Amino acid sequence: APDAAGLSYPELSPDGQRVALSRGIGGTRDIWLTDSDRSSRFTVDPADDFGAVWSPDGSRVVFMSTRKGPLDLYVKPADGSGPELVLLASADAKFPNSWSPDGRFLLYRSKLIGGDLMVLPMLPERNGKPYPFLGTPFNEGNGVFSPDGKWVAYQSNESGRNEVYVRPFPGPGGVWQISAGGGAYPRWRADGKELYYVAPGGKLMAAAITAQAGSITSGQPVALFTASFPRSITRPQYDVARAGRFLVNLELTDPTTPPITLLQNWKPPKSDPREYRGLRRGQGGLEKGNCNAW
Repeated sequence: APDAAGLSYPELSPDGQRVALSRGIGGTRDIWLTDSDRSSRFTVDPADDFGAVWSPDGSRVVFMSTRKGPLDLYVKPADGSGPELVLLASADAKFPNSWSPDGRFLLYRSKLIGGDLMVLPMLPERNGKPYPFLGTPFNEGNGVFSPDGKWVAYQSNESGRNEVYVRPFPGPGGVWQISAGGGAYPRWRADGKELYYVAPGGKLMAAAITAQAGSITSGQPVALFTASFPRSITRPQYDVARAGRFLVNLELTDPTTPPITLLQNWKPPKSDPREYRGLRRGQGGLEKGNCNAW
């Protein structure tokens, strides 16, 4: 339902039963968990908490927070049974992107401007030191592991505008451009055979992906639908369920749009047939075909 609290960054749990998202209430953003029955507040600190990423087994959630000034990374059990722990704190802002399917690595973006993709080892937790996956003079971000953990899709403005690319993980290896004409916010299909991204104009695109012998072959991207995605820099405003359905965060441009009323078996009066030009009568009343001409 429409929410005045500024919903953002929806992230489906691995089992598809819950959604982690950000809401802003009283001037502060927090992580909320919601399912088909109810929503519950996951973080309660007065600082801003947002950008949730689920662990592969759904037992934990990583998020970013301004509790110590810059955006640091925190982790908390998804059922709320334990405390929030500082996962990584440093002078640079950090934006969690993706947790590897085997649970061993967290991919995040460091810095908002001139961002690099970094890897934080997660096993054993908090004992690993981050290292760069991709550091260039350009802006890289929104990296996401493929379902088998062997590839990372990400966006970069190295061409002068954001495009979507794929590289092998952990590397080294080649790089393949997937988008054409601009693209950002990639997401993988559950079987890894398709890659989705958002093109200019809010077009949700899909490109077939074939990975073999250490290389990527991509099909011609096709537009699936167009949506009014809210503006975002750090995280996608959509997610993809395992069954292939899309969960999309949309801006309502006119929340007061009246509902459509459909009257069935309605017969117009006979006073002035000119008013109903374009309609055609059938045995059961007005036929469907020309109703939009009235």
